[in-house]
Amino acid sequence: MEFLSIPESVHPTTVQENLVEKITYTPLGKITPQDPNGNPIPGAPTPGYNNDPKDPTKGGITPVPEIPGYTPRVPSVKPEDPGKDTPVVYEKNEDPKKPDISNERDQNAKIIFRDVTTDTDLATEKFTGKSGSKITYSTADKIKELLAKGYVLVNDGFPSDAAFNSDNDVDQTYYVTFKHGEAPVGPNDPHEPGTPINPNDPNGPKWPAKDEYTKEFTSTVHFVDKDGNKLRDDDVQTSTWTRTLIVDTVTGKVKNPDAVWTSDTGNYNDVKVPVIEGYYADKANVPGPKATQENIETNVVYNEIGKIVPVDPEGNPIPGVPILQYKNDPNDPTKVVVTDTPDVPGYTTDTVSVTPNIPGEDTPVVYNKVETPKDPEKTPGRPSTPAPAPTTPEAKPQPAAKEQPKADKPAAELPQMGDADNNSIAALGAVMITSLLSLFGFASKKKKDEENI
Repeated sequence: MEFLSIPESVHPTTVQENLVEKITYTPLGKITPQDPNGNPIPGAPTPGYNNDPKDPTKGGITPVPEIPGYTPRVPSVKPEDPGKDTPVVYEKNEDPKKPDISNERDQNAKIIFRDVTTDTDLATEKFTGKSGSKITYSTADKIKELLAKGYVLVNDGFPSDAAFNSDNDVDQTYYVTFKHGEAPVGPNDPHEPGTPINPNDPNGPKWPAKDEYTKEFTSTVHFVDKDGNKLRDDDVQTSTWTRTLIVDTVTGKVKNPDAVWTSDTGNYNDVKVPVIEGYYADKANVPGPKATQENIETNVVYNEIGKIVPVDPEGNPIPGVPILQYKNDPNDPTKVVVTDTPDVPGYTTDTVSVTPNIPGEDTPVVYNKVETPKDPEKTPGRPSTPAPAPTTPEAKPQPAAKEQPKADKPAAELPQMGDADNNSIAALGAVMITSLLSLFGFASKKKKDEENI
């Protein structure tokens, strides 16, 4: 047994006699183990306090005794009153084979499922049971339910062997914590817009519209006349702008709405302006503009090419004559090339071709009318000189015929026609030859006159 010293006098007065100082020791108090209800634990040791080695008037730190089947709430005791006992509460360890909770009071416990992202409680499960009895509950189903809604488990603070304690003043509280999940959506992480972010939560948040992370813009060149009418198909180039968004899988809210957009091209290509027959353009090339998040439109305006206008020497257009346009320069839509002047029936011009300085201005070309010569006056033909009448050749003298003896009766004489007829035929032939020669000479003269016209 330990004792405590209690002196009767501290500062005795000095006198001329023998003095006797009496010091009284009192037994130190002890540790008395008890259950949470204040009942002494049967058979439990009750050790006395240790002495304070530096002060005989005090009790020292004293470890609580070990009691099989129990756990103390404190590991040691330092008494304030060294002579007074100190009760120490012990919790009875659970014995699954022989639970003894007949004398325990009902205890309360709860499990709180907490969203640490928003600092709010998602759900609370409450339980009641005897001190020391096991809390028969599993958080697995609730965790699975919340994971399906886009939450991410941070910590499951409910142990599988949790039991009701014996503290009547405070309910046991366990926390199972979650945070909001995150998921990317963009060109490298595509998702069908409007579909559930969490497949097992069809009524939950949906993926955002595609235009929140993918956009297209164009650079369009229009080929039009001066009145804006379309002359050929547009030249259209497209730039695609994308970015990656981070989506809260619990709420569907975009967490980085200011994410930077990136284009698949820095500049659009230059456009070579095409040649359109009958028109000249106001530019030969359209430089490719810088790609921006807007639609760019450029007009190439074509005007009609000028014409060669045949005119008479007084400057009047020659009626009924087709007007010829200049020829396009096949290599430059803003220019025209040398164009030959047209043939105009009945007219001639000294201008063989035209080289326009201004493609849209007409060029008058003077044509002179070809004068058709009138028919020459018909001159009566000269009378042909009559051929001299043929002369009858003199008859050669014939020797005199011998006188025949007269017949008794003279014979009848036939008329002599031979010489006269021969002379007439000869004269007629000469006249015919002369006439033919005159006709041939007139025909030759007429032909020469026609050739000289």
